[in-house]
Amino acid sequence: MTKAFLKYHIKDRWTLWQQTKQLKERTQAPILVFTMAKVGSSSVYHSLKKQTNIPCFHIHSLSVEEELQAIKICKEKGVYPGSRSPVPLLNEQLLSKEREFKVISLFRNPIERNLSAFFEAFEIHMGVPAHRFKGTLQDIEGAFYKKLDHSYCKDWFDNHFKNSLGIDVYEHAFAKAKAHKRLQHKQADILLLKSALDDTIKSKHIETFCGTENFAIENYNVTENKDSATLYTAFKSYIRFPKNYLESQLESKYMNHFFTEKEKKALYARWQAK
Repeated sequence: MTKAFLKYHIKDRWTLWQQTKQLKERTQAPILVFTMAKVGSSSVYHSLKKQTNIPCFHIHSLSVEEELQAIKICKEKGVYPGSRSPVPLLNEQLLSKEREFKVISLFRNPIERNLSAFFEAFEIHMGVPAHRFKGTLQDIEGAFYKKLDHSYCKDWFDNHFKNSLGIDVYEHAFAKAKAHKRLQHKQADILLLKSALDDTIKSKHIETFCGTENFAIENYNVTENKDSATLYTAFKSYIRFPKNYLESQLESKYMNHFFTEKEKKALYARWQAK
């Protein structure tokens, strides 16, 4: 049996059973690491799970329908989903019952997030795992533009956060230099964090937010550490983007709300084709 099979059918089934038990038995407000994919959220989730006794969940959507569609796509591609989804459980036990909970949501510049997201789902996009890929960097570039949802990152807070929790983050001023903000909305206590912050600083913000002691983020699920690392590094060295693509990603409501002009200029300088 493959590692993915064992994880999905045994480890993840056991994890979901434990989470269900915790959610029903404990009165402490659970933590949802509810955030867009490929922003360092796995490291936050697994560190919280390892270092605290707080019920903790890692999700990129709170839509049951969307989760079912994602599972369907994985099955059609012959790939196991990354994990068993707790979304139906959260809708039943938290949202519908209006229980209080905490939310940690990270955000990242869309250029680097998109590159990381493409390689995270490389087998789905390219038909083979990255370490078995025999094509060219130009082939990957073509698939990157054609197959990736390039609006996902910049629209995530509208399409997922606002639709699920009813809060529009863009209505709340964000101090870009501080790179974090705490919000309260109905039963949700929310911490927004820029993923590029040093892990020590992020850890301190999360420690305060969750009421824990000596919390430290430990790296997990880092693209550069995987079997795809060599190809991923080569592709990042190879690819540069036309100005119109960069403008579509960087001149957006999302970027203007969370990132400084200096950060945007640095991204143009780093990634624009000469």
